[in-house]
Amino acid sequence: MENVNVLWFVGSLAFLVGMTGGALLYHLLAGPRSDRGKMETQLKDLEADFKQYQDNVADHFNTTAHLVNKLTDSYKDVYEHMANGANSLCNDDSVKNKLSDSLISSSALLSGQIPKRRTERTKPLEQPLDYAPKADQNEKGTLSEDFRVTSETPEAANSQQAS
Repeated sequence: MENVNVLWFVGSLAFLVGMTGGALLYHLLAGPRSDRGKMETQLKDLEADFKQYQDNVADHFNTTAHLVNKLTDSYKDVYEHMANGANSLCNDDSVKNKLSDSLISSSALLSGQIPKRRTERTKPLEQPLDYAPKADQNEKGTLSEDFRVTSETPEAANSQQAS
């Protein structure tokens, strides 16, 4: 019977040591979980900051677009005021015609109906060629079978080989 009591005692002691060791191990390994919670909180804060930044950028560009539109309208008003003043103050008809032509072209340019001045237009892009263009239409191309091939007589070829 004493053996049974010792067996129960050793078993209970092993159980208590195992429980204590498990609790200690759990406590030691629970640290990364708290770090994980900190990282999740930090990630949520960063996401909120990024969302706020995106909203600020969108607001900035909306305000910029609004201000540019106001600037364009102000430019039109100033230009029209100057043209009207020049029309009423200038007596020369050629000057009035030039100013009215300039006003029409400027308002069309601002509204996007005509392209930029001829000197400011970009040249249309051409697709790159995969061959060298010929300088003359009668010239044989580089892909021709007899390109730069000369017909020599056998005597001339022998004389070149001998030298």
